[in-house]
Amino acid sequence: MRYTISAVLILTLLAGAALSVSAEEQLLTLEDALATAKENSLTLYTADMALDTAESSYKARFNALYPSISGTGSLSRSIVSLTDSDTVTLSAGLSASLTLNPALKDGITYLKQAYASAGLDREEAEKALERDVKVSFYNLLYTEKAIELNRQSMETLKAEYELALTDYRNGRISELELLTTQVAWKNMEPTIASLETSYRELRSTFFLLLGIENSSEIQLKGSIELPENADAIVRRSADMSSNFDVAALDNSLAEAEISLDSTVHQGFYPSIVLSAGYTESAYDPLEGSTWENGFSDPWSDTTSLSLAVSIPIDSWLPGSSVKTSITEQKNTLSVLEKQRSQTVQSAAAETALLYDNLENSLLNLESLELSLKVAERAYELTEEGYRRGTQEFLALQEAEDDLNSARQNLLAEKLTYLTALFDLEYALNTDAAELLEQ
Repeated sequence: MRYTISAVLILTLLAGAALSVSAEEQLLTLEDALATAKENSLTLYTADMALDTAESSYKARFNALYPSISGTGSLSRSIVSLTDSDTVTLSAGLSASLTLNPALKDGITYLKQAYASAGLDREEAEKALERDVKVSFYNLLYTEKAIELNRQSMETLKAEYELALTDYRNGRISELELLTTQVAWKNMEPTIASLETSYRELRSTFFLLLGIENSSEIQLKGSIELPENADAIVRRSADMSSNFDVAALDNSLAEAEISLDSTVHQGFYPSIVLSAGYTESAYDPLEGSTWENGFSDPWSDTTSLSLAVSIPIDSWLPGSSVKTSITEQKNTLSVLEKQRSQTVQSAAAETALLYDNLENSLLNLESLELSLKVAERAYELTEEGYRRGTQEFLALQEAEDDLNSARQNLLAEKLTYLTALFDLEYALNTDAAELLEQ
């Protein structure tokens, strides 16, 4: 019996250890979340495929210099009505041609620019995903802590109500004072219920970003802490060309300029046409004698080489399609330039606002940290007084409630700071390490 009990204890300990390991494996850090999101993101996958396509096209850019090659074959019969004679001819050949125009260089340049644009789209998709995952991750951490602190406050208010109920029964307070205490306690229930609803929505959004199932077994591992040198943010006159919206317009402008150059080159510049051909033909191929002596009589071959210069004329006419296209493309360029100017202004204003938010958040954090120290000290003194009998339990509970509120306010401001920092990282296409360099 003793050995049986020992065996059961050992198995219980092993099972407990296994459960502990299993529970630890379900913890999800921010780094794990980012890696999982990048692996499963459809947006990132689509950007990767677009980049791969653009890269393949750019690597094969010199195929524009390949000549056009075609093979021909024909079997014809000619009938002369006066003599009632006919001739059957079999012919086969190859022809190749290559047109050289400055627009060929434009096409190669355009492929390079398209490759750069696809790379920018991929980089933007990754940066946006990182920002969204970070914001969602820390929002979840904050909401979890807010629910915990509000539940503690609810317990405090419940204790206050129970004390008030005792005082009411002993005739020390009025019914109105009792009801006021009860209302304060009961009002915490919808507050916590609202936080729990928000938590479920945030969690659903978070796991959707990660591309995995929203499992209750997965718990977040982390805390809301500011990065080192958080107060080292220095407002800089950033180059807005690094902003994704501005960079995308720069790429669109470059592509539009290349397309305009190509239209001009094709419409007004001469083209050199190189061509070559080879044809082998035979008369009466249906006669057996045609094939007896190999490719000698009655076989014959023809080889041709030519170099021609083609000069477009119709493009110079008033109202030609080429001139109309050029006007349209110039108008598009003008619109893009105006759009870029406004986007730069908008991005600069957004960046300045984010810097303002960070500076304000730092000031608020300094004040809230002092408030937290005061609340902690007040709680310590109240707890000490309660142990000596100079403070009532109700005063201790109120001090604890004030401490929880101070903690929650500080966490909320830290979340505000981090959210602004993540937005600034994205707006300037950089990372926090560079922003916090002294």
